[in-house]
Amino acid sequence: MDGASAKRSVWPALMLAVLLTACGGGGHNPSAASGSASASSSSRPPVSLPDAPPPSLGTVRLFLILDSATGPKVGCVAAIASNGKVLPTITVDVNGNAFDFANPVTDSTGNAFVTDNPGRYDGVLVLVPTPDGFQDIGWGNTHYQGKRAYYYANLEGPGPNGQYTIRQFNNDCTPSCAAGRVTSQVLHWNGTDYVP
Repeated sequence: MDGASAKRSVWPALMLAVLLTACGGGGHNPSAASGSASASSSSRPPVSLPDAPPPSLGTVRLFLILDSATGPKVGCVAAIASNGKVLPTITVDVNGNAFDFANPVTDSTGNAFVTDNPGRYDGVLVLVPTPDGFQDIGWGNTHYQGKRAYYYANLEGPGPNGQYTIRQFNNDCTPSCAAGRVTSQVLHWNGTDYVP
């Protein structure tokens, strides 16, 4: 076996070990989900990246990992840059097995999309590239809704411009949530955010 073949045969096992370490521990890790390095990764030597636009990371491989628990689960979005750097993981609440990449995963904006169902309603997780990974998901009080995590939402498209839109729903719960009026709005990417 030549050196290149040996390297290729070791790569899948090494990648699996890195991903399981990155997503291990179960539960949510707020610091990892928010885009900062977790305490367990602080022992790794830092990798310096050039100060350049997002393509400086090159191709980024994304992986979705779902725990095997019954009932509510924790999903993990793991990413490895082409230079071998493991990016901070993003954990998400998942109901059943509803955790998948959009098809296609990216649109003409360069953003990547994951669909999930963290509980009662579907959601869309948007991974917006930055020079050193992805923008902070901006979790609120829960792990299913935040600045880049749209709850009670569906992904639509891509449209003629090559971009996805996000249809977000709202229930006014008047007189009750079961009898409430449901409305929706379509959110479009304006270059920095999803807006109506």
